[in-house]
Amino acid sequence: MNRLLIPDSGPLFSLAAGNLLPLLARFRVGITDVVRDETIGRGLLPGASQEARSLLAYYNANAANIETLPTQVGEAIAAKRAIDPDFPVPPNLGELSIQSLLIGLQLTQPAASPVVLFEDSWFLNNAVALKKPFILLSTQAFLEYAQEKRWIASAAQARKAIAKARPRAYEESVTLMGRALAP
Repeated sequence: MNRLLIPDSGPLFSLAAGNLLPLLARFRVGITDVVRDETIGRGLLPGASQEARSLLAYYNANAANIETLPTQVGEAIAAKRAIDPDFPVPPNLGELSIQSLLIGLQLTQPAASPVVLFEDSWFLNNAVALKKPFILLSTQAFLEYAQEKRWIASAAQARKAIAKARPRAYEESVTLMGRALAP
């Protein structure tokens, strides 16, 4: 079985901006319930960005290969929104849902070592709290990997395509191997 790729919202929007979503088909992809709402769910809204519409279209065409993974964070927000549909979403909710997922995987599948695709320093700043063997991979490192595998011609060209729609997207190439914390 392929290693699980867990993208945060930023990388999904960047891949959509660069017309690179087909790269996901090479992986076993799991998105948290919160990240799904932040990305694919936005494609259903009036006035949705081109990236959100692209993500929705990609998901609709490839739903059988993209697993939505429930998290405690997502369940808590859903419960709050059932009472108050306008409940304000706390910051970093997608990141927190991924952290929740990794903690859950630590309990249920301790041998799993998923790859988290990220685009912001939150993951780097909080990696020690993730409590799971994992790999953090920035979008840029992912593009370089795709170039190395010859899935794309050039990581630099892919980055330029992303920058047209997302000029402030995280550009650092980072790969971090996380380890489970000792009990």
